[in-house]
Amino acid sequence: MVLYTFLALLSISMIILAFQVTVTGREDCSQISIELASRNNAGKHTSFSTGEVITFKAATTAGSNSGLTWDFGDSTATTSGLQVYHAFTKAGTYMVTLSHGKCTWNQEVIIINALADNTPAPAADLYPTIDGPEEILAGRAVTFANSTANASTWQWQLLQRGAEVHSGRSVTYTFSSPGERILSLIINGDSSKMVTKHIMVFPAQSNHKVPDFTPMPFPDENKTPEPAPVPAAPEKPKVPSVSDDEFKFMLSQVVDKQKNASDFSAYLCENINARVLLNDKDTDTFSHFCSRIRGKRRFKIEVVNLIKDQNGCVKEIRVRYDKKFLGIF
Repeated sequence: MVLYTFLALLSISMIILAFQVTVTGREDCSQISIELASRNNAGKHTSFSTGEVITFKAATTAGSNSGLTWDFGDSTATTSGLQVYHAFTKAGTYMVTLSHGKCTWNQEVIIINALADNTPAPAADLYPTIDGPEEILAGRAVTFANSTANASTWQWQLLQRGAEVHSGRSVTYTFSSPGERILSLIINGDSSKMVTKHIMVFPAQSNHKVPDFTPMPFPDENKTPEPAPVPAAPEKPKVPSVSDDEFKFMLSQVVDKQKNASDFSAYLCENINARVLLNDKDTDTFSHFCSRIRGKRRFKIEVVNLIKDQNGCVKEIRVRYDKKFLGIF
C-alpha cells in the first residue's frame, strides 16, 4: 500500500509540473492587432487601389515590439518592423500575415484597379511633393528634393526590404540595376501625409559610338547620265627602228659569227621564223637562213630590203646575194 501510494503521488506531481510548464511557455497571441491606413484613406477599412501605399501598423500592448515580421501575400519579400509600408501592383484579394514568435495574425486586404484621378491635387501645405525625374538610367546618380516651406524634418526611404532612412531636404541615389523603385517621403514625422514617387530605372546606355553615316545624294532626274568610259586600247608594242642597211650590216655579223637569229627578235616582233626571199625566187625562214650563212665568209650580201607591217614589225626580208657563191650557200 505504501508503494502504491508513493507511485500515485509521483504521477500526480508530474502531471501538475507538466501543466505548469505548458501554461508558462504559452505566448499570449491576443495582445496585437493590425491597423491599416493610407494617404487617401485614413479610416479603418480593407479596400485600397493598385499602387496605393498602405501603412501597416501592429497595435500591441505587449512590452516588446521586436521580432515582428510582415508577409504581404504577393510573393514580395517579408518586412520587419512595428510599422511598415507596402503597395500592391495587381488587383486581387491578399492575406497579410503578421508573425511574432509562435503567434500569427491575418488581415485580408482587397486591392482594386486605380481609377482615373479627376479630383484636384491636394494643397501644397497639406501634402509634400518629391521633386525629381521619374525615369533614369542605371549607374547614374540622381537627386530628389522637397521644397515644403514649413518642413523641419524629412524621412526618405525606398519601399523595399532593408532600405535605409535618409534625412535632409534632398537625397541622392544611384541604382545599379534596372527596374521600378518607389521612393517615400514623410515630413515633420507625420506618416499620415506620406507621399511616394514611382521611379523607372532603365539599363545603362552603351558607350559605343555609332560611326557617322552620310547618305548618298539622290540622282538628278534632269541630268543626262554620263556615258560609260571607253576602255583604253591596249598599248602597241614598241618596235625599235632599223633600216635596210643596218639590217644588212647585222646579217654580215651573223656571217662572222658575231650574232645569231635571236638577236633580231626585237625587229621581228619575236617572230624569228619570218619569211626570207632569196634573189626573188627562193624562200626560207629567217632562223634557218641565219644558220645557213653563219661562218660562210665567202657569202656576200649585195642588197637587203625589209617589208614591215603598220606596227613597224619586219614581216619579210628580201635578200639579194652574189650568185657566184651559190654553191657555197
